[in-house]
Amino acid sequence: MNASTPYMERLLPILVYIQTSLEEDLSLEQMADRASMSPFHFHRLFREAIGETLKRYTQRLRLERAAYELGIRQASILQVALGAGYQSHETFTRAFKRHFGVRPKDFREPGRFSWQTPLPPGEPLNKYATSYQLSKVRVQQLQPIPLAFIRNLGPYVDVDVALFDQLLAWARQKRLYRGDNLLIGIGHDAPSVTPPDKLRFDACLEVPEPFPAEGKIGYQPMPEGHFAIVSYIGPYGTTLEQAYLEIFQQVAQLERYDLIGLPIIEIYRTTHINPDYDLNHTDICIPVARKT
Repeated sequence: MNASTPYMERLLPILVYIQTSLEEDLSLEQMADRASMSPFHFHRLFREAIGETLKRYTQRLRLERAAYELGIRQASILQVALGAGYQSHETFTRAFKRHFGVRPKDFREPGRFSWQTPLPPGEPLNKYATSYQLSKVRVQQLQPIPLAFIRNLGPYVDVDVALFDQLLAWARQKRLYRGDNLLIGIGHDAPSVTPPDKLRFDACLEVPEPFPAEGKIGYQPMPEGHFAIVSYIGPYGTTLEQAYLEIFQQVAQLERYDLIGLPIIEIYRTTHINPDYDLNHTDICIPVARKT
């Protein structure tokens, strides 16, 4: 995002709405109206700030979510297509192939989607077996929590923990920090699907109530619903990446629940994030739905 601060104050609520409303009408006219701008003005500012037109941005998010669902769900291609806003299997297949270079059914081939790939015997998890610990999977319902956030675009491994420090400093200045506000990370995209430079990660801080965006700090509620939750104890970096592979395999084996998609939520059980600390406690929350 490269727009000036006043523009982002007006666009951040729109970006939050889009990410939670991909099934809705996200036309230029509708979004411009939500932002209280003319369609021409909104189109220009959105493209300048996001680097894509609204149409291309929303289509990419829908197709990337569909690709993620193809990789983790047993739903039919038509069901995934309808969920992505396409009215037929054929139109969805054409759009999907234009974007990813393969048809949806070919995307489901074993090994193409990294979270489906079986781990080779003894590698890499055994290599890191003494570097972290995971709890058993538990399923809980999470409630929406008001969050202040700063968005990072780029590889998840490159997220600067200083974003959380900026949120804490802002909260102290606004007298919103009480000493134990939850620190939360939200990953909106799958690295196997979304280009690295477009991965969206929100560094978040629990706040008492909703507020209008201020500069690069926006507001969103934490997604609610049922989540498979695993507690991770260990450092961040490579070991956390390896832990995610193990966690997804465990969640995929739940008998009464299906993986349903993104976002992935990380709840950091600390008041200050230190990536090098060997005993970081993080609850990793993955959306699930009860099998019917």
